[in-house]
Amino acid sequence: MKRRLFVITGVLLCSLTTQAHAMETDYYYDGLKPNNLQTGYERAKSYSNSTTIMKLQDNDSKSRYKAVGYISNKNGWAGEGEESMGTGFVIDDYTVLTNAHVIGDKNGNKVQAKYIRFMMNRDGKKIPYNFEVKDIVKIPSADLAVLHTKNRLTAYVKPLKLATDWQINQLRPGTPLYSVGYPYHGTDDYTTRYWNQAVFLGRSSNMTELMTKDRFRAGASGSPLVDANFNVYGVRTYSHKLYNVNDDKYGRVELAGAESLYGYSGAKVLQYSY
Repeated sequence: MKRRLFVITGVLLCSLTTQAHAMETDYYYDGLKPNNLQTGYERAKSYSNSTTIMKLQDNDSKSRYKAVGYISNKNGWAGEGEESMGTGFVIDDYTVLTNAHVIGDKNGNKVQAKYIRFMMNRDGKKIPYNFEVKDIVKIPSADLAVLHTKNRLTAYVKPLKLATDWQINQLRPGTPLYSVGYPYHGTDDYTTRYWNQAVFLGRSSNMTELMTKDRFRAGASGSPLVDANFNVYGVRTYSHKLYNVNDDKYGRVELAGAESLYGYSGAKVLQYSY
C-alpha cells in the first residue's frame, strides 16, 4: 500500500542548494519501516564508512558502465521548464530503467515523454548520445519506471543484464555491490559521473528493497546496483544523507535503500521491456 511520506530521495533540481534535504513522494519504502530501519542501522554501523567509496568515473566507451546515463526531465517537481534529473541505464534494445520519481512532475505524476531525454554515457559537457523517449511505463506499486527510446540502443551499447531471483537470493550481508551515477558531490553540477562501492546489508521485510551501506547522494536515483559481473540486483533509490550532511544517525552510517528487482518488480520490468 502506498502512503504519503517525507523521505530523502535522489532526484533534485539542478539549481537546488544544499539547504534542500527532502521532497514529498507518494512512494512507499519498506526500508523506512521502524523494524527495517533498526536492522539496517545496526548492520550499517558494523561496517566502517571506509567500505563505501565514491570516485570519479569517466565515460570510457569501452566500459560496461557506458550503458548508464543522465536523465533530464524538463517538467519535474518544480514545474514545466525547470529541469530535474536522475540516472538511468540500458537493459535491452529500446529500454532504459530508472526510478519512477525521476520522471515525475510536480504532482508526482508521470510526465509526457517529450520532456525526457536520456543522455547515455554523459560526462559533464561530453554528451556522446542524446536519445529521445517514445513512451514511459511506471511499474505499479514500485518506485520504478521503464523508458522506451525511439532509437535502438543496442546499436551503440551492450545493455546491463538483470540478475535472476536465484542470484538475488544468494546475496549475503557484507557483499560488495557497485554503481555509476550522477550524484551531488559538493557543487551545483550534477552532470559528472561517479563510481560507487556499496555494501549489501539485507533485504527489507517484504523483500521489495535492498538495504545497503552506500554513499548515495542526490542525483544518483535510478542508477544500477551491480555485482562484479555487471548483473543488476536493484535500482538505487534513497538515502539519509543526500548532500554530505549527517542529518541523523542513519545518515552518519550511510544507510540507503534500493528497489530490488526480485520477484514481482523484476518480472514487471521484463514484461514492459522490448
